[in-house]
Amino acid sequence: MRIFGVFGVLVIALSASAFAGDVWEQAATPKLEAKALGLSGLKASDCGVCHTSIYEEWRQSTHAQAWVDPQFQAEISKDPDVAWLCQNCHTPVSNQQAVLSRLVSSVRKPEKQNNTSFNADFRDEGVTCLACHWRPQGIAAPHRNVNAPHRTVYAPDLADDKLCSRCHQATARLEDALVCHFNTGVEKAEAGVDTRCSSCHMPTVNRPVVLGGTARVGGVHSWAGSGLGKGVGPAVPGLQSLAVSDMSATRSANGELEAGLIVSNIGAGHMVPTGDPERYILLTVSVVAKDGTVTDSKTWRIGQTWVWSPVAKQIADNRLGVGEKRGFHWRSVALGEQVRFKLEHVRVSDENHTYHLEAAAKRGDGANLKALQAYPTRRTIFEEQVLIR
Repeated sequence: MRIFGVFGVLVIALSASAFAGDVWEQAATPKLEAKALGLSGLKASDCGVCHTSIYEEWRQSTHAQAWVDPQFQAEISKDPDVAWLCQNCHTPVSNQQAVLSRLVSSVRKPEKQNNTSFNADFRDEGVTCLACHWRPQGIAAPHRNVNAPHRTVYAPDLADDKLCSRCHQATARLEDALVCHFNTGVEKAEAGVDTRCSSCHMPTVNRPVVLGGTARVGGVHSWAGSGLGKGVGPAVPGLQSLAVSDMSATRSANGELEAGLIVSNIGAGHMVPTGDPERYILLTVSVVAKDGTVTDSKTWRIGQTWVWSPVAKQIADNRLGVGEKRGFHWRSVALGEQVRFKLEHVRVSDENHTYHLEAAAKRGDGANLKALQAYPTRRTIFEEQVLIR
């Protein structure tokens, strides 16, 4: 059985104290009833009747695709016995889960209970409104004195990192080849960054929160990040976290070309890339002839390197730290008129993408196969050509 990165690309809310009451052991909410909360329904689309602008932002987000994401579905199909570990971050409201699982002694044999409150459409909403805005006392609001047709409770903690790290800070080893390594919160803390995650990922905007309401300052709910969409709807533009400078391409008297540039992490309060350990930045420097032909090229991979079986372990990590500037230089004797500098953010490597495609075909999952075929595996961050001097 091939188990490379079984859950290396999934957000499982684990901590180092696995089996000690961690968040991943249960859904973020109990079974909810819309009537008891004064709501017309539990779904984001129900909230969107009044909170229209926020709902439209959420629809574009990767949070909204957390369950239906083709790569996620391919990952949980690898080892169904432990797939329940993922649902409490990807579908965190109890009503989104067909089976409620509870850890007893083994992650492979949880206590299971069929959920009579399960709603499949609600499940497909992934990280939905109530994942963050439910509280026992009512719907969490970032403002005081809210006049709403449903119960509300003032919750200033909505902007705290703790709400994000519930799923985005996740490191644990459950078996030799069952490891989760999402370390964004620790990266941020170790770099001494004290601004909140929401400062970048939920920039403020002044607008009515509800139709016909008074304008208030609040966060944008599309959670801009890498700019890599999920293939469903338009991708949210990525945050400007990397900068390219000092590009040069010179040829010496003996005909040798020397090309170089500096890549800097100017905007992220964590390492780049962060999160999923299989993501990486691919830098390609190419010599380009007058007719557009590439006569030579050099690539650098910026990211984590793991082996996933028989024992998962990180063997290298050359990501860009907070504020780091790194120079890249290359020499070539190839002929050409220009040098092309290109940066790509890679979500899943060609090898792993091919593996997902073959696995989906083998298990007869036509829907996942079709979705994976159209899946955006990478995004160009920067591309520019300079004349060779």
